[in-house]
Amino acid sequence: MSNEIPLKFYDIVDEYSTETEKTVKESERDALAHYFQLLITRLMNNEEISEEAQQEMATEAGIDALRIDEIATFLNQWGNE
Repeated sequence: MSNEIPLKFYDIVDEYSTETEKTVKESERDALAHYFQLLITRLMNNEEISEEAQQEMATEAGIDALRIDEIATFLNQWGNE
C-alpha cells in the first residue's frame, strides 16, 4: 500500500478475523485495514456513511463487497462494547 496504515487498524482486522464467518486471508489484511481506516475516519468526523459510500470505500480499499454488511455489523457490535 502506498499510504502507511496505522497498526491500530490491523488490530481491528485481527479482531474482525476472529468473528467473521469467512476466513480472512493474509492477502486481504492490507485491504481490510485500509477499509477500516476509511470507515472509522468518517465515523470520527461524524460523516454519514451511506450504502453507496460503503461500496465506494470497499472499491477504493480493494475488499470484497460481500464483506460490507458483515463489517458494518461487526463495527456496530464493537462500538457497543
